[in-house]
Amino acid sequence: MRRGNELTEKVRNGECDGLRVWICDFNKPDLEKKALRNVKPTYVEVVSNDDLPVGKRVYYSKSHYVAVSKNGTLSSKVISPVDNTGYRSNFGNMLFTFTCEDECRNAWSGMISLYIERLEKKKLSIVDLIQGEIDELKSMS
Repeated sequence: MRRGNELTEKVRNGECDGLRVWICDFNKPDLEKKALRNVKPTYVEVVSNDDLPVGKRVYYSKSHYVAVSKNGTLSSKVISPVDNTGYRSNFGNMLFTFTCEDECRNAWSGMISLYIERLEKKKLSIVDLIQGEIDELKSMS
């Protein structure tokens, strides 16, 4: 199971309320399905779960993220530090938290690059499989 970085752990423990940070995550373990989590680099503020709107819940964390709009105000979008792949006492995968936009964008690019590499390998194996089938059919004629 993937885990976020140290700053995300501090957010989960409620130690960073009021701090404005950058977050991102891309998690797609199964290439045949859509991503479990796709959070592009986003500027957010860490907010205590005590300030959640009525009816909203964030599990496995004492704090959550709220996106900061272009004019600097907080939006209504609540983002959990962990995804929904957890079960009971095991929380899901944490997203990544950074104090610097450049670090966040570099990490995001790295995550995307890993999935591109996986897709390239899959593409080559599929091409090899099809070529093998074509060669077998040609040998039969």
